[in-house]
Amino acid sequence: MPKGIQFTGDFEVSAMPALIPGSWYIGFACKQCRQRFAFLSELTGTGALEISGPATFKVACPNCGARGEYSATEVIQFQAAQGGPSSTA
Repeated sequence: MPKGIQFTGDFEVSAMPALIPGSWYIGFACKQCRQRFAFLSELTGTGALEISGPATFKVACPNCGARGEYSATEVIQFQAAQGGPSSTA
């Protein structure tokens, strides 16, 4: 049975300060520099969560500092390829 998260509302979130290579995360691809960054750990470790909902997220990219507004449809799941605040995964 697929697992999912439904986000509803407006959120001011912070990027995680450090990613662990090989771990799974929930985050965004920056609209300016396209680096991926996370705001939550993806606890199933599979990247197969269904993400939905009428949500808006405001967050600054830890790589370039650009502030952006993202919708739940822009949330991505990724496995970190490197450590640090953003990943090239």
